[in-house]
Amino acid sequence: MIAVITGATKGIGKAIAERFAAAGFDLVITSRTQSDLVMMKKKLESEYLIDVHIRQADFSRKSDVMLFAEHVKKQTPVIDVLVNNVGQYYTGKILDAPADQLAEAMQINLFAAHYLTGVLAPGMKARKKGHIFNIASILAKEFREEAASYTISKHAMLAWNKLLFEEMRQHQVKVTLVIPGSTYSDSWKGMNIDFSTLIQPEDIAESIYQCFNLSSQAVMEELVIQTLKKNFD
Repeated sequence: MIAVITGATKGIGKAIAERFAAAGFDLVITSRTQSDLVMMKKKLESEYLIDVHIRQADFSRKSDVMLFAEHVKKQTPVIDVLVNNVGQYYTGKILDAPADQLAEAMQINLFAAHYLTGVLAPGMKARKKGHIFNIASILAKEFREEAASYTISKHAMLAWNKLLFEEMRQHQVKVTLVIPGSTYSDSWKGMNIDFSTLIQPEDIAESIYQCFNLSSQAVMEELVIQTLKKNFD
């Protein structure tokens, strides 16, 4: 079986890659840093005796997304799991943030997933099999004034996922929106927060893997994973 995972060398993406590798999946992964990909490939292939295909890509550029999509198609005609994990957190109120921040947030946090899925989903439709996981945020359900662009992009992903879910279920392809609360990652470095209150990426990865293993007629449309202690007022 083969899983395609974006943003796979850090945080949630790395934990997801490791969890599917441990289950025997071959992987096609991407991130912005080639050296991180090379290290990840060596580690996973040696530990789990799987094949890991890598390609560097910057998902802030549509051209990179499309090149990665074509790379995936060349590596494998069959995809069992697609994890749209790439995302970036932005701070700032809606009118205080740089003028182009919202457009950048939409490209990285939504359009990249839309472009990649648009290329890879037809193969799943044809097989009538597969599972697409879209990694969102609790801010797909809530509002944070101090993270306006990010909040807007994740609300947009919520709407996009609902439409994708309805389209793909007609072809027996599963779609799940993963909605984690504050999860530990490098993006929190330098911020004034109690790190002990953050969700561990491995918790997200295990939850996703269990969703994948539901019976063929069951699909979790939304997977919400919250922290026990609130991080923000």
